[in-house]
Amino acid sequence: MALLVENLVARRGSFVVRVDRLEVNSVVSVVGRNGSGKTTLLDAIAGVIKAEGRVAACGRDVSRLPPERRGLAYVQSVPVDPPTRVDRFLRMVARMHGTEAEVGEVVRRLGIEALLPRRGGLSTGQKQLVNLAAALLARPCAFLMDEPTSHLDWLNKKAFNDVVKALKMPVLYVTHDPFEAIYVADVICVMEGGRILRCVGGRREELEQVYRVAESFWSPLR
Repeated sequence: MALLVENLVARRGSFVVRVDRLEVNSVVSVVGRNGSGKTTLLDAIAGVIKAEGRVAACGRDVSRLPPERRGLAYVQSVPVDPPTRVDRFLRMVARMHGTEAEVGEVVRRLGIEALLPRRGGLSTGQKQLVNLAAALLARPCAFLMDEPTSHLDWLNKKAFNDVVKALKMPVLYVTHDPFEAIYVADVICVMEGGRILRCVGGRREELEQVYRVAESFWSPLR
């Protein structure tokens, strides 16, 4: 079990997120409207904001550790520009984590060989893949992803999500789009009002049930 959240309570102003138990062993997507608590949940798990409860990663309790020691990679919606050429940036990250020998494999895995000599002019999708490469070189126990494709066009969105599916790593993937969740995730959870209402996974027809659940909660007629 790579990521386990138990009895988590996190507050952002007067808004409260409560999660009794959430296991992430593959790609788990949390879907919900804006303001349902998705980002607050990720921030609490990452240690960006204070929270009660227990967060375990790679078999150890990380609840009281700072973000940089939790072993979690946090990929957010707006990618960071590499501060130098892509190849130099990735080597710098690798040196920090002792993963210099893995740079070539990560680059091949993500298909970003052509980006290595570039310093600027990267598209948002290319930047997001470079950010993902840097995160992989940090050897995380699991990924937290907060609407990582929200600024991408359809082709770049599909390319990024194809990479996520091929990672074979635990990913907690937040999105407001149930269709994207069905495409990328093995398990889908519906979040509303700071609570996870239901999680389903496995067969495609089970995942599609989530869309119907989400539709019932988010109908403009309600």
